[in-house]
Amino acid sequence: MRKDYFSPSLMCGDWLNLRGEIQAYEEAGAEMIHFDIMDTTFTPTTMLPPSLVQAVRKATEIPLDIHLMVREPEYFLDNILPWCDGCYISVHAEATKQLREVVRDIREAGAKPSVALNPGTPLCMIEEVAPYLDMALILNGNAGKSTKQDIDSHMERKIRRARELLDTCGNETALIEVDGNISFENALRAKRNGANVYVLGTASIYGKETGVAENIRRLREYLKESEG
Repeated sequence: MRKDYFSPSLMCGDWLNLRGEIQAYEEAGAEMIHFDIMDTTFTPTTMLPPSLVQAVRKATEIPLDIHLMVREPEYFLDNILPWCDGCYISVHAEATKQLREVVRDIREAGAKPSVALNPGTPLCMIEEVAPYLDMALILNGNAGKSTKQDIDSHMERKIRRARELLDTCGNETALIEVDGNISFENALRAKRNGANVYVLGTASIYGKETGVAENIRRLREYLKESEG
């Protein structure tokens, strides 16, 4: 059974108390911190600034899970790679004509390359770089859209095929991450089809009666119980 990795989304936290949010992640044993950088290419708004990466890295030893939702991500890398040793960096296959070079540059800088795919983007877009990835990010919805999409049979198949693609090319250790309305139930559906990294936001750990740390603990128990 593959290890589960929890990646709470800093974007969904209390912006006036980000240090407190990070402390809650640490208390809960979160394996990553999801950090969205947006330039309106895929979203209707901008989001977390690249300059915040350095500050967060100084505040915690939890690795960042950076999702570059930007056009031509290669031009953003110089601003974040100096502080991303051991961190995951996801770029969109749809956003660059230099995907293999971007993956190579991320790895050579000491970070862990990942490629993200929007719901309507076919899995074949990562086929040529699959052997060089540490993670593939499968989006269960387009960022910025109000529709909350459950993980349906089509998305389950896409997750399974992503796992098969990585395994077939000899990259069995690469992770499969899911992002977008990852509730407890959707996390379980994703897990059963080969995912093992879960981006956690308002559908699972924020805005609930119990706090972030407790909700992460509950989700971990929920997924563990499903193994039996």
